[in-house]
Amino acid sequence: MRIGEFIAYLNTTKDTVRHYEDLQLLTPKWKGSMKDYGEKEIQDYQVIMEFKSLGLSLKDIQLLFKLKQSFGCGDSQFINEVVVQLTNHLEVLRQEEEEIKNRRIQLEKQLDEIKELL
Repeated sequence: MRIGEFIAYLNTTKDTVRHYEDLQLLTPKWKGSMKDYGEKEIQDYQVIMEFKSLGLSLKDIQLLFKLKQSFGCGDSQFINEVVVQLTNHLEVLRQEEEEIKNRRIQLEKQLDEIKELL
């Protein structure tokens, strides 16, 4: 399929698709002078969106895609790297969550102090 069909099917933009191509996350085949987007590109785009929804950066996603290209989806090294990346991201989220909790507690205390003055 051509890029117009691809972006309509996935509800995205040409700029997004081109950016992912520049990052080598999407690698459509060439048919003559035109790019042809197939099932692989659809699946890759959906994986990108899934990883982004988990909060992974495009840099992290690039690393995972490079490993997938080098070793294949079912390779243990690839799977281990996915686990490492997701575990690291989970730890970052836990730290952010703790920081937010501490700020919330501090704000609640300040609000209580202000209310006592009234």
